[in-house]
Amino acid sequence: MDESSLELQNADDELLNLLDVFVEYQQLQEAINGGLKRGYFDLAVAKRTAGYRWISPDMYSGRARAIGTVAVDEASGTITYTRRTPTVANNADKSEQSGGLRKRGAKAKTVNNDEKNENDVRKVSDDPLLWFGMLVPPALKDAQTQFTTTLDQLVRLADLKQQLAHKLDALSITLP
Repeated sequence: MDESSLELQNADDELLNLLDVFVEYQQLQEAINGGLKRGYFDLAVAKRTAGYRWISPDMYSGRARAIGTVAVDEASGTITYTRRTPTVANNADKSEQSGGLRKRGAKAKTVNNDEKNENDVRKVSDDPLLWFGMLVPPALKDAQTQFTTTLDQLVRLADLKQQLAHKLDALSITLP
């Protein structure tokens, strides 16, 4: 084989690789579209089940934090997604640290940690579903699952878009 046919074969291989990535990109876009539709439908079902006033932006917690972060390394073109794990904190531990409130005229009594009743210990979770009460509709849980799955797919889609851009630059094809 001569040098020109080898270059053409390499260009064909790169183009086929680019088209494979593009097909995966389109399939992932369709999956994201379906996931968002299902998520919003589950959210509408949950609102209908629990009541429109019960599931609304008015119920959002003031202590809301981002569940995940996306970092883009522009030098290498890599996209990383990290999801924060929900934490559970003890309210009883916080009140002991701050000293709590004292009652006037009451005799001081000492309580060991071993003597505490488990009913006295309340746990606070960062799970956003708990903003809407302890008994949330199953459709709301389904919507949360659908949206978190779709978020993972969106990060993968952004990564594929970066790959497509690099492969297009490698082929020296520019979009108009």
